[in-house]
Amino acid sequence: MNYILRAVIHEDQWERQLEDIIWVCHEAGIEEVYLKEQCHQILMSPFPMEKHRRMAEIYGKMAERLREERITYSINLATSVGHVDCRLKDKDLLPYGKFTGESLQPADSVYCILDEGWQNYIASVCAVYASTHPTVLMVDDDFRSLNHSAAFGCFCPIHAKAVSEKLGRELDSGQLLAAVTRNSEEGRSVRRAWLEVNFEGQKKAAAGIEQAVHRVDPAIRIGLMNSGEAAHALQGRDMETLLRTFAGANRPLSRPLGGAYSDCLHQDLVAVHQGMALSMAQLSPEVEIISEVENWPHTRFTKSLNMTGLQMELHTLAGADKISLNVFDFMATPYVQEKPMVELIRDRKPELDKAAELRKGKAQDGLGLLWWYPGQENLLETPGGRLDELIIKREFDTLFPMLGIPVCFEEREVNLLSGVNALCCSREELIRLLGKGLILDGDAARYVCRRGLGSYIGCDDMGDELNSPSAELLCGEEFHGIFAGNLLPTDWLRLEYKKIRVPLLQYDSACRVLTKFVDKDKNVLGNGITLYENRLGGRVCVIPGYIGTWQFAYRSRSWQMMRIVDWLSKGEFPVLVEDSPNIAPLYYLDRKTGEGLLALVNTGLDKQRVCLRCGPKLCICEDDMEEVYRLEPLELRMIRTCIK
Repeated sequence: MNYILRAVIHEDQWERQLEDIIWVCHEAGIEEVYLKEQCHQILMSPFPMEKHRRMAEIYGKMAERLREERITYSINLATSVGHVDCRLKDKDLLPYGKFTGESLQPADSVYCILDEGWQNYIASVCAVYASTHPTVLMVDDDFRSLNHSAAFGCFCPIHAKAVSEKLGRELDSGQLLAAVTRNSEEGRSVRRAWLEVNFEGQKKAAAGIEQAVHRVDPAIRIGLMNSGEAAHALQGRDMETLLRTFAGANRPLSRPLGGAYSDCLHQDLVAVHQGMALSMAQLSPEVEIISEVENWPHTRFTKSLNMTGLQMELHTLAGADKISLNVFDFMATPYVQEKPMVELIRDRKPELDKAAELRKGKAQDGLGLLWWYPGQENLLETPGGRLDELIIKREFDTLFPMLGIPVCFEEREVNLLSGVNALCCSREELIRLLGKGLILDGDAARYVCRRGLGSYIGCDDMGDELNSPSAELLCGEEFHGIFAGNLLPTDWLRLEYKKIRVPLLQYDSACRVLTKFVDKDKNVLGNGITLYENRLGGRVCVIPGYIGTWQFAYRSRSWQMMRIVDWLSKGEFPVLVEDSPNIAPLYYLDRKTGEGLLALVNTGLDKQRVCLRCGPKLCICEDDMEEVYRLEPLELRMIRTCIK
C-alpha cells in the first residue's frame, strides 16, 4: 500500500516546509506528495491568477528536490469553484458569475461552474501548474454544481438561461428553483433539463482543463475527488464519463469521499467503508482509486490515532490502490510536533500491506443493494415540494451491516430494490430480479404494482396509507424467536411531517405476514412485512415501513432480518453475524477461486461477543477461530474463508 501526503504550502515558509516534507516522507514511508496552494483553515475561495503563478514557481523549485529524494511530486488543486463562501476585498474577487443556492442570494466568492469566463480561468490555472510537470494533478471536490454551504445546486442566471434554452421557454432563477421540486410531469421535465445542464457544463469545464494541461504535458494524469453518489445524482453526473474526460488518453483517477473527519461510531463507522465501496461500484475497474483519509481540523482532540488507523484499514479493505493522507494541519506546523501521527503512518503500513494482499482479486459480496439504474433522480417524487426530497436516501447501505448482514452494490442471488429504481430498471431486469430473492421497500412495491407485476410480489396497490401514530407488531416465533410479540416503532409522527408515506398494501392470501401495523391503542391497521414465493420460483419480501435507524436498529429487527435473508436465499446465504449488536460484517469473495475474506468491525465501545452463522458452502480457514469469540471496541478482524 502506497501513501500520498497532502501538504498545504505557505509562500513564506516553503523552504522550511520542503525539508519537513522530506523528513516525514522518509520517516513514515510516504512515496508521493500532493502540494496544495490553499490553506482551508484560512480561506476556501479561489485565488486570482497571480497567486497561482507564484505558487507554480515555488512548486517547480520544490519538485526538483523531491525528485532528487525519490519522492513523487504531484499537485492537489485545492480550490477551483470555491468550497465555502467568504466576504473578500475587491482585489481578491474574480469577475465571474456567482454560485446561487436555494436562498437565491448570489455567493460572495464562490463561482458558477457554467460561467465560460471561469472555465477559461481554471483551464489557465491548471496549465500554469502543468508547466511544473507533476505526476498527478488532482482537482478537489469543489468542482461541482452544488456547494459545501448550499446543499442542493446552483440556480444562478447562467443556469436559468441554459435551462430555458434547452426547454425552449424562459425561466428565471426563482421559477427554476420552484419548478425542479414540483411533483408533476412539467416539474420533472425542468428538473431533467437542469440536471443535463449541470453535467454538460461540468464536462465542458473538465474538457477545457484536460486540453490545457495536456497541451503542456500529455503525461500528467488528471483526477477528481468524488462527492458521494447522492451528490453526483443531484448534479446529473455520470462519474465514469466525467473522470474519463479529465483523464484524456491516460488512466482515469478518482478520490472517493472518505468519511470520518472526526471520531465516529456505529453506522457512521460502517459508512467509512460503504461510501467508498458504493462509489467504486459505479466505476469500471480501469479507474484508479486514491482513498481520502482526512482529519478535520487535523487534531487528535477531534479524531484519535486509533480511528485514523482504522479508517486506513477500512479503505484498504474497500479496495484503495493508494491512500492519501490529509492528517496534518494546514498551518505549516512542523510534522515532528505530531510525532504520534507520524509513527502511526509508519507502523500501520505492514498491516495495510497484509490487508491489501488478502483483499486482492476479491469483490464485495452479500445482499445486493442495487443503485445502478440511471435516471432515478429524474423520477423522484416530491410530495412536499422540498429540495431535500431530491436527495436519494439509502440508510440501508449502513443499516444492514449493523444488523449482521453483509452487503454489496451489485446484483447477487438476494437483492434489495428501493424506491424509483423499480421504475428505472427495464421490465426484463425486473423479471430477472423477481426470479431470485428480492426485498422491496414500500415505494418499490407500489411501483412494481403500477407496472402490472403485482402478482409476482403477492400484492396489489389498492391499499391505503398509514395515517396515525403507530407501531409494528412482530408476529410468530419462526422469524422472531423470543422477540415474537414485541413492538417496533414506525416513526409515523415524523414521517408524516416529511410526507414520507407508508403504504398499507393489500396482500394475496398466499402471503406470509410477519408484522402488523397497530395504532396507539393496539388496534390492527393493516399488514406490514410479508413473504411470498412466486411462480418464477423467486422469493419476495415486502417491507412497507421506512427503512431507517429509528425503525431498524434493534436486536429484534436484526433477528428478523437475518432470518428473512436466509429464507430469501433458500438457506444459501454465505455468512451472517447472529445477535451481536454493533458487529458489522464486510465480506469479499474471489468468485473464480472461492477464496474469501470476512472482515468484522466492532462499531461500538463495548467488548462484544460474536457468533458467526455460516452458510452450507462457507468454510472458515483460520486455524485458531472459534464460532463464538469477542471483539474489542473499534477492533477490525479479518478472517480468511473459502467456498466448498
